[in-house]
Amino acid sequence: MSAVTIKAVRKSFGDRRVLDDIDLHVPDGSITSVLGPSGCGKTTLLRIVAGFLRADHGTVALGDRVVEDESGSVSPEKRGVGYVPQEGALFPHLDVAANIMFGVRRSERSAARLAELLELAELPSDVAGRPPHELSGGQQQRVAIARALAPRPRVILLDEPFSSLDAGLRVSAGRAVTRVLRHAGATAMIVTHYQGEALSLADQVAVMRAGRFTQVAPPSELYERPVDPETAEFVGGATIVPATAASGVASSALGPLPVSAPDGPVRIMVRPEQVRLVPAQDGQTTGTVEEVGYYGAQVVVRIALADGSVVTARGPSSRPPVAGDRVGLVVEGPVVAFPSAPRATEPPR
Repeated sequence: MSAVTIKAVRKSFGDRRVLDDIDLHVPDGSITSVLGPSGCGKTTLLRIVAGFLRADHGTVALGDRVVEDESGSVSPEKRGVGYVPQEGALFPHLDVAANIMFGVRRSERSAARLAELLELAELPSDVAGRPPHELSGGQQQRVAIARALAPRPRVILLDEPFSSLDAGLRVSAGRAVTRVLRHAGATAMIVTHYQGEALSLADQVAVMRAGRFTQVAPPSELYERPVDPETAEFVGGATIVPATAASGVASSALGPLPVSAPDGPVRIMVRPEQVRLVPAQDGQTTGTVEEVGYYGAQVVVRIALADGSVVTARGPSSRPPVAGDRVGLVVEGPVVAFPSAPRATEPPR
């Protein structure tokens, strides 16, 4: 396998710039999730790496081999890239074995190689002669991965690989595919707009917004130390509250909280799991429960504070509050502070 290095890649369709000087490095043998909302440019980037689209500017290298720059582009079949499109795109008229071996040279096709790929994809040998429609959605996805790995590519690209699966199957299929990729030592890029999927499957997550990466970091760093409020809210539940920092303490509607920030106006981020609900008492931060969402072992509670801010708390589902309850709030641990947004100025008249 090979590392993927993308530098200053730019792509426009007509007057619309879809990718705006994108830089990304995917280390050899690692998995990177490209996370962002629909239409932000994720799939366009993947298709440029695969060679299906030309970049307007910039370079793409697989290992030490440049496959895309302004002087030319290596054709997709010569890049050594495995591509898994949405829903796998298996050939319905071919059985599993024929699907997996489709891109392998005839001289390299063998029962031993097929058995190796089935084992790698955690598929039983008896599925080899079955048509794809007889398999579960998760199994079909693993057949698609096996097909992509069969020609021994340098890089595997997966475009929304679990979009057609229901929520429960997404989780199990994601874990299975990750095991397959790691067992194969694959360098992989996975495009997704599901935050939990990106955080749980990858070694690093590249968050894309409007054709640019706002942050590229390991999942824990991305969740705990996002670079701006928009990224914070996109990668997980977050409450953003205005505050004033002074001597390492931020004063806000949530009370005084420890921060690492210069003195002055800031915005602080609080994750739902940091907020603990306690009986309301005088002298503490209190709020009114607006809504309670039940999710089995956990509840998500929305609380309105005195200044109109709304805070989200997450906790165990035993004895949850109900809408209208007055509750106290305790924020545990330090919070992340962002510079306060500059005030909009009126244009000159």
